[in-house]
This record gives sequence, C-alpha cells and structure tokens, in this order.
Amino acid sequence: MLNRRRAMRGLTLIELMIGLTLGLMVSGALLTLLFSASSNGRNLQRSSLLIENARYTAELLRDDLRLAGFFGEVQTVGAVYTVPDPCSNAPAAWVAAPLGLPTAVRGYGAAEALGCLSARRAGTAALAVRRLDVATVAAAALPAGNLQHHVQVSFCPTDPVAQPIVFGNAPAAFTLRNRACNAPSPVRAYVSRIYFVASCNRCGAGGDSTPTLKRLDLLNGAFVETALVEGVEELRFEYGFDIDNDGSVDNWLTAAGAAGPTAAWENVVALKLHFVARSPDRAVGDTLGGAQTFTLGATGTVTAPVDGFVRRAYSTTVRLVNPSATREIQ
Repeated sequence: MLNRRRAMRGLTLIELMIGLTLGLMVSGALLTLLFSASSNGRNLQRSSLLIENARYTAELLRDDLRLAGFFGEVQTVGAVYTVPDPCSNAPAAWVAAPLGLPTAVRGYGAAEALGCLSARRAGTAALAVRRLDVATVAAAALPAGNLQHHVQVSFCPTDPVAQPIVFGNAPAAFTLRNRACNAPSPVRAYVSRIYFVASCNRCGAGGDSTPTLKRLDLLNGAFVETALVEGVEELRFEYGFDIDNDGSVDNWLTAAGAAGPTAAWENVVALKLHFVARSPDRAVGDTLGGAQTFTLGATGTVTAPVDGFVRRAYSTTVRLVNPSATREIQ
C-alpha cells in the first residue's frame, strides 16, 4: 500500500514551478521568432511595394515622354515654337504661316508657381508635356458641343495652300480634305498635361498627407486631376539641350539658360528624371540608422527625416524621340 501511494504521488511545488518556467521560456522564444518572422515579412512586402511603385513611376513618365512632341502628320520643318501657358484652358492657336507649334516639354522649377496645381509639394519640380493623340478620329464623329481641341491636316492638293492645318474645337471648322479630296481628313486630339507631386493623395477635409505623383490633363475645356502613384515625394529634372541641331544632347542643365540655344525649350531632346519614393507605411523598428541624404543628379541633394518610412532614390534618362529624330533627319 505504501509503495502504491508513492507511485501515485504528483509533482512537488518546486518541480511544478521549474516546469512552468521552462514552458514560459520556450513559449517566449517561439513568440519572439514568430514576431521576427512576421516583421521581416512585412518589411519585405514594404520594400517590394516601394520598388514596384518606383518602377511604375519611371515607366509611366518614360512612356509619355517618348511620345512628347508627336504632332502626327503636321510638317514640323521650319516651325516656330511657342511655350503656351499650361494652366490655360484655351490652348494657344497653331498658326499656319509660319507654322506655330507648342514645345514638346517645358519644365518648372520649385520656385516657379503654377496656379492650376493644387497642393503642390514644396521643393518639387513640375513638367508640362504636349503632343497629339496617337489615334485619329473622324471629324464627323465629334459631338456638336465638343470642347476638346483637335488638329486636322490637309492632304488634298486643291485645299487652300494658306491653310494646311486647322486647330480648334468647333466640328464645323474641320473642312480640310483627305488625299482623294472627297472627304474630311481625320483629326487628332491635342494632349496637354502637367506632372507634379502633391503633398496629399486625397486632399481637403478628411484627406491624408501621403505625397503622391499626380497629373493634370486638359480635357474637354477643363482640367482633370488624376492621382498616379502614392509615395513619390521628390521630383526633379535635368534637361538635355541640343545646341548644334543634330538631335543629340550637347549640354545638361537643371533649368533653361538665359540666352542662346539653351534658352529655347524646343531644343530639349532628352531628360533625366530624379525622384524619391517612400514606403506605403512605416517600417517596424529603426531600420535606417539615421537621416538619409539622397543625391538627385545635378539638381542637388535632399535629406529625409527619420520617421519610420523607408525611402529610395531613383534616376533614369529618357530620350525625347520626336524632337530628336526630327533633327537627325534634317
């Protein structure tokens, strides 16, 4: 009976405390490992989103800039270029003699204000891009109340020589004819837009403070603002000027020069894009080790605060295909 009681005896209080302590230690180690793995996973996801947003930003700007200065069938040889106000909803007319065309791009530094840009982030540049749509539209298909400006080019040899193009938004004005001289020529929509960085994605009451790359388009006589990429907080440009008219860059500047070829925006044949993108949310723990300073080409440096956001600087060079190619074949 005594041996049976000894065999049925439970743990002592000391043994129980030791077991609980060991169990807590193992549980703590597992929780620490799980938290570390979860944090690393979130940081990896954060970095992936940052890289993806930066890649999309570069591709978006690159694709549009490659079309800048595309004027379709308009003969650009001997054209006189103008720099229209990008904030005007009444585009400057394209005149026929001598042919007047808008410049493909026009950069605006941080100190140059544009009244049509809402909540533009201080210290960032803006870029106006102009071209014609790559798709043509039948002139007869334009609605009676059309407000979008279009360009029509004459292909008929019996059309008035003094009027080789029509620029406007009144459907009745597009009377130039096709090669067979039996129907109106198709028209192309005029594209005028501005890229800039806003200090918020959803601005106004109840909005946020997320810096965002945005685009302002002139559509149907009114400006339409579109948020493109969240997290872009710095945007700067370098402009490649062609001085000897051979289509290649001879001088890189951060702004137009005071006089000579570098003062004319039509001589820009390439751009260097510099931007800083940040993560969508704050990182877990201090992974930066202090403030970050980024060099954005010749435009200078920018220092980011230690606020938990992961930031990366990116640069890419884009050739303006249409302005440069036109010069190469002259």
